[in-house]
Amino acid sequence: MTDAVQDGTEWVPRFGMLEVPRERAELIRGLFELAAFVADHPELPLPFVTAGVYPNAESFEDEAVTVDLVAEALGVVADMNVSRGHYAAMKNFGSVRVTAMAVTQEADAAFAAHMSYRGNVQPAEGVAAGESR
Repeated sequence: MTDAVQDGTEWVPRFGMLEVPRERAELIRGLFELAAFVADHPELPLPFVTAGVYPNAESFEDEAVTVDLVAEALGVVADMNVSRGHYAAMKNFGSVRVTAMAVTQEADAAFAAHMSYRGNVQPAEGVAAGESR
């Protein structure tokens, strides 16, 4: 496809010049580069592609407002998974999934507590993961 290196704002395939902020142009270019990579390497397995919008607002309610805006733009309805503490909207574009998610403070704290053990628990020497003694 193309190996030319550019700063991300002046080149977007098919669309030509776009008047968008640099961050958006870089994302659009990255998506096109991924598509080119997939096209150029048919011998490799297809990648799993997901894009997430995770608002970082003052409160869960403010984050949920952003999720609702994304849901409306995607043409879907956001819903609350009470047991997981997630309010999310999701849509697939072919095999590409876009998700917008707000997480309650309680769910975020529970995840942080769970992950605080990461790296601190080690299997007994000579025992591979998943094996029993």
